Amino acid sequence: MVAAIVAAGTTFALHRTVLSREAVEVPSVLGLPAQSARALIESRGLMFVVGEEREDAKAPAGNIVAQRPMEGSRIERGQAVDVSVAKAPALIKAPGLVGMTLSEAKLRVETAKLALGKVVEENSPEAKAGNVISQSWAEGSEIKVGTAVDLVVSKGVGTIAVPSVVGRSLSKAKDELQKAGFTVGNLKSRSDEDHSDGLILEQTPAAGQQAPKGSPVDLVVNRT
Repeated sequence: MVAAIVAAGTTFALHRTVLSREAVEVPSVLGLPAQSARALIESRGLMFVVGEEREDAKAPAGNIVAQRPMEGSRIERGQAVDVSVAKAPALIKAPGLVGMTLSEAKLRVETAKLALGKVVEENSPEAKAGNVISQSWAEGSEIKVGTAVDLVVSKGVGTIAVPSVVGRSLSKAKDELQKAGFTVGNLKSRSDEDHSDGLILEQTPAAGQQAPKGSPVDLVVNRT
């Protein structure tokens, strides 16, 4: 009788040992929220262990971004599956870049662990050619590490063709110059009986020449 009980106990113990050493297949938990991953791992009789939290720009915070052993591995029931969980990227303040040269701004962006985005050139009467005149993220804005910062860089004062105002009245000449983006400069008078009084006889710069937008055009008016 005692021998039978001992034999039965031995058989039960061996049965439990066999069960505890049963190999199970590791499921994939990549991309799952940590709570769902834990439930899946533990449903297979395995231990769920968070090995680390790390920043991941592509994964939502709290989701699994790595696991070990990998999906499909077979391990003994009760062994651990280590996972890495994504955490929210650290926020940093956008640096001020306006007024810097493009090369200075690029270095500042890289030092701040950001990325240089699109660079567009625009005419600017105020800023020196090659200097940054605006940025997509205002200085001091809190943004994620690796965020792209777009820049607008000055290419200096743009030049445009001066319109012809010779033969126009002074008032009409002023109006046409202003519409074209110029101002009236020095006014001089000269007498020319071949032309009507008050008409423009000369202009400097001449019609068709390239000049900076906003620059003055000197005029000579006929006074008979």
